[in-house]
Order: sequence, then structure tokens, then C-alpha cells
Amino acid sequence: MNEIELETLRKLAQKALKELEEAYLRLPDTDNGKTYLFRGKERVRLMLQILESAKKEG
Repeated sequence: MNEIELETLRKLAQKALKELEEAYLRLPDTDNGKTYLFRGKERVRLMLQILESAKKEG
């Protein structure tokens, strides 16, 4: 991946994480949707970590 692609993916992942965090705060505690949102946030965090390590290596 080139630098532009990595930066674009990083920005998209950061935006998705922010939106997931905002949605997580809006859901009631009794809703199972919070579990799915939490898992989604963790996946996006992992993607960001991978992108950051790829950026450092490249």
C-alpha cells in the first residue's frame, strides 16, 4: 500500500471509531446493541494499530 492509501484508511478508521463511540454512548444499557458496537470499536482499534505499524515499517 502506498502512503496515500494508508493515510486514507487511517482517517476512515478514526472516523468510524468516533461514530461507534458516539453511538455506544447513546444506546440504553439494556440493549444488546451495545455489545455489537463495543466489538466494532475493538475491531476498528485493531485496524488502526495495524495501519500505524504498517506506516512505521513503510
